[in-house]
Amino acid sequence: MDYFLNKIDKHLDNHRSLDQNKNELKRKLNDLNGLKEDIESRLSSELQPTKKLKKGVQIWLENVERINGEIQSLDGRIGESSALTRGFHAKDVLMRMKEVEEHIQQGKFCEGLVVDNPRRIGQVLSTSTLSGEATKLCIEEIWQCLMNDEVRKIGVWGMGGVGKTSIMKHINNRLLKETHKFDVVIWITVSKEMSLAKLQKDLASKLDVKFSGNECETTRAGMLFETLSFKFSRFVIILDDVWEKVSFEQVGIPESSNGSKLVLTTRSLDVCRHVGCNRVIQIKPLAEEEAWNLFLEIVGGNILNIPGLEPVAKSITKHCAGLPLGVIVVAACMKGLDDLFEWRNALKELSLARQSVNGLEDEVIQQLRFSYDRLKDQKLQHCFLNCALYPADFAIREIDLVHLWIAEGLVEEMNSRQAEYDKGCAIMNRLINNCLLEVPTETENGRCVKMHDLVRDMALHITCGTPRFLVKAGMR
Repeated sequence: MDYFLNKIDKHLDNHRSLDQNKNELKRKLNDLNGLKEDIESRLSSELQPTKKLKKGVQIWLENVERINGEIQSLDGRIGESSALTRGFHAKDVLMRMKEVEEHIQQGKFCEGLVVDNPRRIGQVLSTSTLSGEATKLCIEEIWQCLMNDEVRKIGVWGMGGVGKTSIMKHINNRLLKETHKFDVVIWITVSKEMSLAKLQKDLASKLDVKFSGNECETTRAGMLFETLSFKFSRFVIILDDVWEKVSFEQVGIPESSNGSKLVLTTRSLDVCRHVGCNRVIQIKPLAEEEAWNLFLEIVGGNILNIPGLEPVAKSITKHCAGLPLGVIVVAACMKGLDDLFEWRNALKELSLARQSVNGLEDEVIQQLRFSYDRLKDQKLQHCFLNCALYPADFAIREIDLVHLWIAEGLVEEMNSRQAEYDKGCAIMNRLINNCLLEVPTETENGRCVKMHDLVRDMALHITCGTPRFLVKAGMR
């Protein structure tokens, strides 16, 4: 009998203390949730692109969510209980109170909330030296736009050969080296041969998104959108050499409000307007003095020691119309020449070429054609034209290209295969030294080369009248 009376007394005690313990549990839960809010506020400042959440912090936050749900469920069960059965929940309330107290102690995280996150997407690109104060000002203007969260889309426009790609390559590398604002910096060359499918494929390869090959473009866009929206905190996508209007929604690029950026380079102001660029920055040709300094830097200042040559060299530079690409290519093919008569002849050739074209861009093509003509050697010229048959912006392995030249009879026959290969490499170096081929990458497997888009345009223009090359370029 005493046993049952003791049980009844204990149950009544539980019943009487339940409300008091419930109130205490509610107070402690409020303390826990307040601590959770403080931690989330700290995370907003500590969680940078190069940092990631500690696993213990992540588990703690998940447990706080779970505890809130379980206490809410317990409160509901108590509310539904009768006066006779309410006391049976006293033990559960005490257990929850102890769990909340333990999590308050665990949530101090004196050693910080985040750790280094080594994963960062981006590739450092090969660059050339930039010239001119105006160029430096443009770089800083683009940089300020990238650092401004209000600016989402940036258009960099100007005519071909003015230096848009070179400027953005410097920006790409600076983003990877100087700031942790973005955890993804992606460079994609679009070019004339752009298609939605190719753009999606190029973007997917940079983001490590795997397409099976059976998806439609809409499904692929969704996969890219999800990756960019939820897998990374902030991204920069640089689309170089955009020729046509692009729907970023169709590609799968989100218009994020979290500070992510989209930058495009183009020759068309209309393209910038169509995609809704917040800021449009025009890259203008070099000033006359800046172009002259760039020319001297490449050709060598020793030409100034040759009597009568400086005014001729300055006239040649003026024919380049302040376009860095034209200055670089023309200067490269004049480098090492110290005969005044040869310089005068070069000026005459440039002047005649300029008279035969309409429009500044056609003029650039003629400047580049001047460099091609001065190769003189037909074998050398044919090897150069052969490179134009590869797709735009295609990185060609040097060793493969030389073997191809030999196989197609573009390198003269010699007494051994090694001698022919050496000759092919000498031709390659001549084309690189004349700035008709670029070296974008150099790996353990050797160099790769490619053509600037305007140099390729010039080469394709020549191949139209060369029977040997009457094929569709870009199909290799």
